[in-house]
Amino acid sequence: MEDVFKKVLSRVNPTAEEIRIVSNIEKEIISKLEKESYSNNLDAEIVLGGSASRGTFMSGNHDLDFFFRFKNEDDIKNYYRNIVEKCFENLVLMHGTRDYFKFKYKGYEIEVIPSVKYDSPSKAKNTADISFFHINYLRKKFEKNPEMRKEVLLLKQFLKANELYGAESAKNGFSGYASELLIVYFKTFKNLMDFFENNKPKIILDIEKYYKDDKDVLKHLGETKSNNPLIIVDPLLPKRNAAASVSYDIFSNFVFRIRQFLRQPLIKLFNTRGLSISLVLERSNRRGTKVYDFKLKPDRNEYDIFKAKLLSKMKQLKKELETEGWLVYSFGICDEKIAYFELETIKNSKAKKHFGPFVWADAKDFDKFFQKWQVNALGKPYVENNKLIVDVFRKEDIEQSIKNYLKDYLL
Repeated sequence: MEDVFKKVLSRVNPTAEEIRIVSNIEKEIISKLEKESYSNNLDAEIVLGGSASRGTFMSGNHDLDFFFRFKNEDDIKNYYRNIVEKCFENLVLMHGTRDYFKFKYKGYEIEVIPSVKYDSPSKAKNTADISFFHINYLRKKFEKNPEMRKEVLLLKQFLKANELYGAESAKNGFSGYASELLIVYFKTFKNLMDFFENNKPKIILDIEKYYKDDKDVLKHLGETKSNNPLIIVDPLLPKRNAAASVSYDIFSNFVFRIRQFLRQPLIKLFNTRGLSISLVLERSNRRGTKVYDFKLKPDRNEYDIFKAKLLSKMKQLKKELETEGWLVYSFGICDEKIAYFELETIKNSKAKKHFGPFVWADAKDFDKFFQKWQVNALGKPYVENNKLIVDVFRKEDIEQSIKNYLKDYLL
């Protein structure tokens, strides 16, 4: 196992040259923004954020985040856009809780995120304002125990290789912050794996021991903030779950991959695994299923976000298809930028049951359903399991149904 970890770290540990380049870019970005801020007599501060600020960024990672901290919201509205536009070119305006600019600089993808200079995370009203405080907390932890930085890299590579990384709503995976907090708690990736091998959800981790026990955590977080398989009490905001983005689906796959690795510690579980349409078709041929595949729209600037949103839409479509009686064996997106649905059901009956209200429903609801289906090619309404039912024609053109549902994403 240790040999696997060494091989992974040899790939993901940033080189001295990468560290030097990031340091130089940090100085240049901050210098440009500070100079323009001073010329406007602004009380502003620019700080490198994200994993680069804590020495936990991965080799080959060319994304850098900067917090542009203003005195108040009015200063953001009056100065943020003008200053960034004067300092940099080819800006892309991104929309979020506050709009921010993204641009390329010397081969790196830079985000300059506006935030307010609060003196405490409890006063912050925006996720960007809160995120700033993560920097010093984690930096101090890693300075106290520098070896944890390598453990963070192992965990992040494991998450990324298995498509479990990313807190955006379309992904519902582990955020960078949650990943680093896990290592702060467990100290090593091996300790983390041993724990998840032997524990079931709901898992509650309270790094700073704010609460007496798990029951106390659940009481103070409340039902909406604790309805997750994993709860990491935010060390800076104890009433916040730092792992709130992690869905049961992602959590289950995380535990599965951990248990798989502990039984067979192979480096392939740290390698990003592609999926080709030829492999999908080969599997389908063995299974006796039917595959419908569709080319995606080209030239997506934010392909990862596009892909995550499309997968979320495909999950919804899976439910829709199954209400029509089509059993979905699998679905996904291939390396060739092809979306596919693999159907277990090759052929269905022409008719399906369409359910109406209970037979004792209010007269208005009863009549609405009853009258609507009085003239119907497949017969009049009848009763089954206490409900009005009518036979209707099933959607036969499954391929067109998929195209219509995913039209915003497909060619």
